Amino acid sequence: MGKRLYGVFLIAFFYNSLILFVLDEAAAQKLVRPLRDMTSLSGNFGELRATHLHSGIDIKTGGVEGLPVICVQDGIVSRVAVSPVGYGLALYIDHPDGTTSVYGHLQRFEPRLAALVREIQYAEESFCVDEHILHRRLAYRRGDTIAYSGNSGSSAGPHLHFEIRNTRTEHTWNPLRFYPIRDLKAPQVKYLGLYSVKKDGRVEFLRSCPVKNEGSGKYTAGRYVVPAGKIGIGVHALDYMENSWNKLGVYVLDVVVGMDTLYHLSMDSCSFLQSRLINDVKDFERYKKRETFYRCFGNRQQELLAVTMKGDGTIKVETDSVVQVKMYLSDINGNVSRLVFELKGKSLQPVCLSDNDILRYGIPHILEKGDWRVELDADALFFSVGRMADIRQDSVSGCGILILSEKDTPLYQKGRLMVKGVFSEKSLLCEVTSSGRKYPLPTTRTVEGLKAEIGSLNRYMVVDDTIAPSIAYLGKGAGKTLRFKIKDDFSGIAFYRGEVNGKWCLFSYDPRTAILQCKSTEPVFVKGRPNEVRIVVEDYAQNRKELSVKVVLP
Repeated sequence: MGKRLYGVFLIAFFYNSLILFVLDEAAAQKLVRPLRDMTSLSGNFGELRATHLHSGIDIKTGGVEGLPVICVQDGIVSRVAVSPVGYGLALYIDHPDGTTSVYGHLQRFEPRLAALVREIQYAEESFCVDEHILHRRLAYRRGDTIAYSGNSGSSAGPHLHFEIRNTRTEHTWNPLRFYPIRDLKAPQVKYLGLYSVKKDGRVEFLRSCPVKNEGSGKYTAGRYVVPAGKIGIGVHALDYMENSWNKLGVYVLDVVVGMDTLYHLSMDSCSFLQSRLINDVKDFERYKKRETFYRCFGNRQQELLAVTMKGDGTIKVETDSVVQVKMYLSDINGNVSRLVFELKGKSLQPVCLSDNDILRYGIPHILEKGDWRVELDADALFFSVGRMADIRQDSVSGCGILILSEKDTPLYQKGRLMVKGVFSEKSLLCEVTSSGRKYPLPTTRTVEGLKAEIGSLNRYMVVDDTIAPSIAYLGKGAGKTLRFKIKDDFSGIAFYRGEVNGKWCLFSYDPRTAILQCKSTEPVFVKGRPNEVRIVVEDYAQNRKELSVKVVLP
């Protein structure tokens, strides 16, 4: 039966791949590669990231910047963005076939586009811009150089982030459907994860189980005794390419019991509106320990474009019964791995909480403790969790910390956190980690006190930020630049402005290095006499710092 089912899976997989190939063949013939060399990736489509499923592919550039980025087919620039975070310098091009290609982490745009972006920046007096410019009718032909690869924004190293989107829906499609890349390595299975889904809806992680690699893509995990009832399956799995150390995500993942496929994941398309569902797919606690566990069950995963499942994806295990489970994992090239294991049910007295002690999934909740109040909408939770609202004293400041959970529990929809009291203009609501590190939240002042949105059930407190950012002039750097270092030790840089001789000047900011710089060739500079350069920086608590220096250009 096992071999027969495995064969059925392979036939179905290759049949689906053939359908996709036929559907995409015409489109693929129109496309050229966004980089001339696309032999290796540092990230693939649908990877489990910190806050989202990866919406494109990251193409390696050999650790260098400045490679020509190519327009993949005829199109018109619809949007251009410049930011010190996120995609950094990014370009969006709409194509006649209803798709949009996206190019991120760029070093610079080609001269015609760069001039337009510079015009927008000076008009808005802002380094950061995000403009929809379809009306400008800036057109490129298939094969044109549109930009140069870089390392801008939230990038950990030089590469090109590339996406293909449905222009109308903005759903992203897996670019490897259009650009085949040679890969002969099947996904690797690291560990099996077992979860108990209790009658009250809470999810308990039971254990991480080692697997045995039997070669040729076959893995076994033996037999495990589990509490009778609903069991959820997770798997710590990674994919690799030849000649690359980068850990990639799995393309297809199936959980099969008997002849039933209880869970099917296929990373062909994603929606940005579903980004927070990432924490239903991945095990958040394991992820913090650098273990990429896919949870193959959940209350909300059915909403994902990539997932289909029966019910909530859990396996019903009866007392003293044995259930054989098979998991199939594949990359987009059809390299398949199989994991086989058994679950034996054991009768255990379930520990269920009363309604007063639980936050049930699917209904709204209000938590109150002292001056604190938390409001959760009906769709805030991924699953039921234990109710908690406690106040403890911070050992350093003596201030009260609101404890909503002993461990960080992510929410699907953000909750509303409020605290009553009289606070200074420098007071901020902060999330506090178990190690005591504080992360300020965007805080609003009300008549009654402070409020903010929260993305998890965690620890929270009020902290005053009274220290202004620092500014240091570093002098003239390479390439005729003036360099400053701006830092804020707590709430972060919210705003900066650079002026030369009383006029706004284009300064770029890189938060990774805290460097703020401009070119001395900007038109506001005057050669042969002192130029007054004034920098203003403000943090999120509205603490402001200014610095003026005189600069003489030869």
